[in-house]
Amino acid sequence: MSLKSEIKIIGLMGIPIIEKGDNVPAIIIKALENNGLALEKGDIIVIAQTIISKSIGRTRNLNEIIPSNEALNLCDSITPKVKTHGLPEKTPELVQAILDESRQIVKSQHVLITETRHGFICADAGIDKSNVNGEGVITLLPENPDKEAEKIRIALKKKTDKEIAVIISDSFGRAFRLGAIGTAIGVSGIDPILDMRGKRDLFGRELQTTLIGQVDSLAAAAQLVMGESNEGIPIVLIRGYNFEFSKKTSINSILRDKEIDLFRENEEDVIKRFLKKRRSYKLPFSTQNVDKKSIEECIEIARWAPSAHNGQFWRYIILERDKIRESLISKMNEKLKFDLQKDGKSEEFIKLKVEKTKNNFLNSPFLILLCMDTSDLEKYPDSKRRKNEFLLGIQSISSSAIYLLLSLEMEKLAACWYCAPLFAENIIKTHLKLPENYIPVAFFTVGYPIKSVKAPKRKKLKEIIYELNI
Repeated sequence: MSLKSEIKIIGLMGIPIIEKGDNVPAIIIKALENNGLALEKGDIIVIAQTIISKSIGRTRNLNEIIPSNEALNLCDSITPKVKTHGLPEKTPELVQAILDESRQIVKSQHVLITETRHGFICADAGIDKSNVNGEGVITLLPENPDKEAEKIRIALKKKTDKEIAVIISDSFGRAFRLGAIGTAIGVSGIDPILDMRGKRDLFGRELQTTLIGQVDSLAAAAQLVMGESNEGIPIVLIRGYNFEFSKKTSINSILRDKEIDLFRENEEDVIKRFLKKRRSYKLPFSTQNVDKKSIEECIEIARWAPSAHNGQFWRYIILERDKIRESLISKMNEKLKFDLQKDGKSEEFIKLKVEKTKNNFLNSPFLILLCMDTSDLEKYPDSKRRKNEFLLGIQSISSSAIYLLLSLEMEKLAACWYCAPLFAENIIKTHLKLPENYIPVAFFTVGYPIKSVKAPKRKKLKEIIYELNI
């Protein structure tokens, strides 16, 4: 394929506001005539997705959408992050529309990055609120952009007898870069990828891996003329780009397979890696400030842990660095010292032990106390079932503790689970004036780490799976 030194990008002026049922090929022909142009062999027509969606009725009214619990929860989780970045807030109805158009949520922070049902990775499933007439009306991506491009190409061929290509484009953001660019979402007549493998470079070396995303390059070039605001140029003619015409094309050929996508791990692998890398952190913490709101957000996740009878027996108390925490730890250390003396431990041992726990509990930016609320336990007349019910409660709040540790890990916070409150129940309840039905169970030291922790040795699988011999 020989390249041309000049390519023309011509915006077709005078395109009317598109309504459902409008004949886009006829509108293109008329716009060409009004602009003093006629299609030539090898031309490329780039069409903004919005007018395709409007012409085929791919719109929704947010006022008619009832958000699910998933949409409500997702909206609650992203709204604080959206506000932090000064972005427009998403309504639960919009979030529901995004969920409806997505295979999965790839990332949810101040933006929602999703994989659409087509396989595109983009913000908000490609839903657009701009350039759409009507309060609360949004456009959705065409269900089959290739098919829509094909219909328009064939219709234009019948009208003009010219072999051309059609690209349907949208504006997508890019990883690692600011700013949206034109991106092809549907094609007909042109291969998405220009395969340069086997060709020679300037010095005669054979190209081994060079694949050019030519339709994305063309869509990006057209975007410079289309604009993003009130330019009103949703259709662009590109003339002079030399390409091989092909009837059998699909945008799917430009989509990277998940198996070779280095930047998107599959969900199962992410969870496995995440669970294996979490460590108990007993080292000094960084001086970096920890936002209390982050702690509260982690506890919000911890409350979704499973529990027997759905009793949700867990109660969390956040202890900041203050006199209350300091005096509590002092009294607990007095008891620890007394207990160790009764055990016959040496003074040196006791000193090291007391000093270590004192530093861990006093110096962490936050100390979280986990209690079990026994008022939610079932009441039984016999001691055996009362004991089992108590153990059931302990198991339940332990699941919440695990959720808490993992959510802290997601926030890049280090933590360690300590059982010291079990040995100082009365001191803690008295000092913090806790309700009688609260039983202190665990401490969690929380802060930003200064170094990583080496993984401890784990028992082999055959050591922890007991084979029955019956």
